[in-house]
Amino acid sequence: MTVEKQREVIRLWNQLRKVEGPAAEEIRIQILECFAERGNAKRAAA
Repeated sequence: MTVEKQREVIRLWNQLRKVEGPAAEEIRIQILECFAERGNAKRAAA
């Protein structure tokens, strides 16, 4: 992931933190799962 993409994800995450409700929580969970999968893939490749 490029630095620009990382900044965009952080910006969107910060906007999402202002939103309440089950839909917002589900989106947060999906984002965290995406990063967890990438982290596991990086560890497995090392």
